[in-house]
Amino acid sequence: MRRSDRLDFTAAFEQGWIQYKSNFTKLIGLGAMIALPPVFFHFSITAGVILTLIFEGFLMILLANSVVCASKGLKNDVFASPNLLLNYAKNGFLISILLFPLLLVGAVLAVIPSIAFFSVFMFTFFIIARRQKFAVDAMMDSLREGNGYRLPLFLFAFIFYASATLAFFLAQIFIPLGFIAGAAITPYFFSVIYEFYDQLETK
Repeated sequence: MRRSDRLDFTAAFEQGWIQYKSNFTKLIGLGAMIALPPVFFHFSITAGVILTLIFEGFLMILLANSVVCASKGLKNDVFASPNLLLNYAKNGFLISILLFPLLLVGAVLAVIPSIAFFSVFMFTFFIIARRQKFAVDAMMDSLREGNGYRLPLFLFAFIFYASATLAFFLAQIFIPLGFIAGAAITPYFFSVIYEFYDQLETK
């Protein structure tokens, strides 16, 4: 069913930038950790795949949690809770197993399907962080949350992919340059995703 109200595309980018700048020091470390596993693809595809599957989903949930806490002015005490960290790690690994192959297959077929997959499931990390849901349930919730807003979410995902592609090409020129670009842009785009998610939560 198509919803009659619209997402404020411009406001999401602007507010995301404000939150990113205000909380840069809280987010950049996780951005760097997320940017690290893809670096290993330059040396060994096997190592890149293994590290991505083990760590990327988990790190993205941690980043989503940090974005939420920073935006809401909440204390981020996730590292004081071993049970919560274990829950994030298990769900993150499951997301990696389920989601990243879809993104890869979509990218091999054509870039557009991969972008579409990402736009459908990009709220998954925030749903796990905020609602403590199981990975599959969080993916289904992400699917439902975006109903009626597919075009603006797809356009956002396209911009995100274009930025990630730029970081990839920078890495071909000079690996540390691509790493720095990836570390810098990922927390910003996660901040924007959260702004879209927050808009949907209030509708």
